[in-house]
Amino acid sequence: MTVRPGLPLHVEVIPGEALLERLLTHLPAPVTVSVTCLPHHGPQEAVQTAVGLADAGYTAIPHLAARSVTDRRALAGYVHQCLDAGITEVFVIGGDRPEAAGPYAWSGALMQDIADLSGGGLRMGIAVYPEGHPATDDGELVATLRSRQDLASWSVTQLCFDPETLRAFPGRLRADGIELPVWAGIPGPVRVSRLLRLTRRIGVGQSLGFLRRSAGGSNSGSVMRQLVTTASYDPAPLVRAVDGAGYAGLHVYSFNDLAELAGSELAAPITGGR
Repeated sequence: MTVRPGLPLHVEVIPGEALLERLLTHLPAPVTVSVTCLPHHGPQEAVQTAVGLADAGYTAIPHLAARSVTDRRALAGYVHQCLDAGITEVFVIGGDRPEAAGPYAWSGALMQDIADLSGGGLRMGIAVYPEGHPATDDGELVATLRSRQDLASWSVTQLCFDPETLRAFPGRLRADGIELPVWAGIPGPVRVSRLLRLTRRIGVGQSLGFLRRSAGGSNSGSVMRQLVTTASYDPAPLVRAVDGAGYAGLHVYSFNDLAELAGSELAAPITGGR
């Protein structure tokens, strides 16, 4: 990593064994930590993990996946757990579950109930897609984002490896009438083997197409060549790309590779320059 970011950072983590202990070791509080809600974890684990992090002094943002919420009563429980722990923000997504577990087939309906149940006490973030969404055409995606921005307070880009696409994206959003602050979602300095394995699992295979297109090109600094010749991915090109592009901050997908992140310049603003 050769670029120190000038933007605030959020760090995304995956619920898992000894997560709190590892965070305390590598990224001590206060740090803003976003907690994923994968189908095999579910919202309860995301919320419980976030509550534990909040109790330890972190600013915690649990993800709530609409298709994984069984009913409004369960949602009320998650909302009250968050409020009781002093959590003030949640990140709302549709989720990767093939079929909805309850009445929430999409994130908009879930957001409406969160706003009602929290009495406005929970600010909500939503996902935006620099490379589009595989299940939704661009026109429908823009219409959906417009319909949700009155309930949302901020947005985060899906993971994207293409610097030019990421740099141009805030301008595209504004041209489409989306005025939400947007955070650039970038991978941290994750071990390459882990990055390649997990990006497919969390549904960002489309962005890996940029890596394939860069392989075999004449540019000796291609991203693919970097991936196959170094131990960790270097997000410096993405950090340079988003500098001055209109982003509110960097949302770092850590994939729980916290030691690598803590030792990088990317984390310097939140680790005191370590």
